[in-house]
Amino acid sequence: MMIFLRTCVSKKVFLSAAFIIVHVAVVLLAKKVTVSNIQLPKDTSGKPLITGEASVLETNNKYYFYFNDWGSCPGVDCCDTPSGCASCCFKGTNGSCVYTNNHNIVVYETTDFETWQYRGIALNISNRMEGIMFRPHVIYNKKSDRYVMWYEDRHPGQAGYAIAVSKTPTGPFYTIINSVKMHGEGRSDGSGDFSIFVDEKDLKAYHVRDGFVIEELSDDYLGGTGNIYTFKTPENAEGPVFFKGFNGMYYILPGTSCCACKGGSSIYVYVSKAPLGPYAYLGDVGRNTSTLNQSDIHNEYRYITRAQATAVFKVGKNQLIWMGNQWVTSKEPGNPRNHDLLYWHSLEFTDSGRVQQVQYQDSVVIEV
Repeated sequence: MMIFLRTCVSKKVFLSAAFIIVHVAVVLLAKKVTVSNIQLPKDTSGKPLITGEASVLETNNKYYFYFNDWGSCPGVDCCDTPSGCASCCFKGTNGSCVYTNNHNIVVYETTDFETWQYRGIALNISNRMEGIMFRPHVIYNKKSDRYVMWYEDRHPGQAGYAIAVSKTPTGPFYTIINSVKMHGEGRSDGSGDFSIFVDEKDLKAYHVRDGFVIEELSDDYLGGTGNIYTFKTPENAEGPVFFKGFNGMYYILPGTSCCACKGGSSIYVYVSKAPLGPYAYLGDVGRNTSTLNQSDIHNEYRYITRAQATAVFKVGKNQLIWMGNQWVTSKEPGNPRNHDLLYWHSLEFTDSGRVQQVQYQDSVVIEV
C-alpha cells in the first residue's frame, strides 16, 4: 500500500510539473506584435501591402489576407463635394477608376503579423467574368476540402454574387458560378456588401448582406437555403462583419454607408444567441463623441477609426481583431488607392457581452 501511494503521489507531482513546463513554454512562445494604424506593413520584398476590401482566413496556424486590388487609382479628397467625406469613391461627377473591370484579388500569408509574404494573385481577371469587383470573402469547406471565394462581380445580367473555388488557400481560384441571387429583401439584384461566417460548432455557414438579410448557406457553401432573418439599422448602413465571440454569442457589426469614403463609418453592434437571430441592437461604438458637428458630412473625424469595417478575425484564444479600410489615406504624393491605410483594433467586451466603445489608437498589440 505504501508503495502504491508513493507511486500515485509521484505521478501527480510529475503531471503537475509537466503541466507547468508546458504552460511556461506556451507563454514563452507567445509573441506580442505591434501593428500600426498610421503606416502599412511591408512584405518580405520591402513593399507596402496592396490594400482594398479584405477577407481574412486562418488555417493551419497561418493567416491569409485577401485584398481587392484597385490598382493605380489616384488618391482623392472629396470633402469639398456636395456628398462630402461620406462618399469619396470619386471626385465630382466624372466617374472613378474604382468602378472598372480590371481588379484582381491578391493574397498575403503571415504567421505573426510581422512577416508578410506576398503569395501573388489569388483570383485573376482571366478567371472571372469582366465586371466591377467588390468585397471578396474566402471560407474553407472542410467537407469538400476546398476553399470557396464569394465576391461581387457586377457584369451585365449578374444577380447577386459570383463564386470561385481553389484546392489551396493561395489559389489560383477559378470561378464556377457567375450569378447567385440570395433570398429576402434588400437590393433588387440580391447583392451588396456582405460577410460570411462559418460556425465551428457544426460547420454551417451564414451569409449577411446589406439590407440586412442573414441567410443560411447550403452544405457546399455555393448558395442560399432560403432560411433567412432580417433586421434594420438606425441609419442607412453597409459593410457588415459577422463573427462569434468567445462568450458563445453571435455578433454582426455594420456601419453607416461609406462609398470608399474619407472619415470612415460607425460601428453598430447587433448580438444574438443564435446565428439566425433574433438580434438585439446594442448601440454604436464607433462614433466620435468628442468631435463637433457630428452630423456634418464634410467632417472627416466623425468616426473614431476613420475606417470602414472589412473583417473581424480571431487570434489566439482570447483576441478578436476588427480591421477596417482607412480610405483616401495614401500619405505620399502619387500613392494609389491600393495603398490606403488599414485600421486594426482589438475588440473588448463587458461581462454582459457588450462591445466596448472604441478609442483611437495609433497601433494595436496582437498576441500570436
